[in-house]
Amino acid sequence: MNAVEILANTEGHETFPLVLPAIAFGIIAAGFFTFLGLVTYSYKNVAARHRQKWSEASDHGAHH
Repeated sequence: MNAVEILANTEGHETFPLVLPAIAFGIIAAGFFTFLGLVTYSYKNVAARHRQKWSEASDHGAHH
């Protein structure tokens, strides 16, 4: 027994086991944040790839 369980038992609180082991929650969170990082990385340099298209479309032949 660890200190938290001892304190919970002395105060009459009931402990509930986790659905997954504690390390599994960390692994799931790390996988989720890795996925979000890959999504963010996929948008890298999108503006630079389309800069030429936007500059040609917005000129309308008028130069300042």
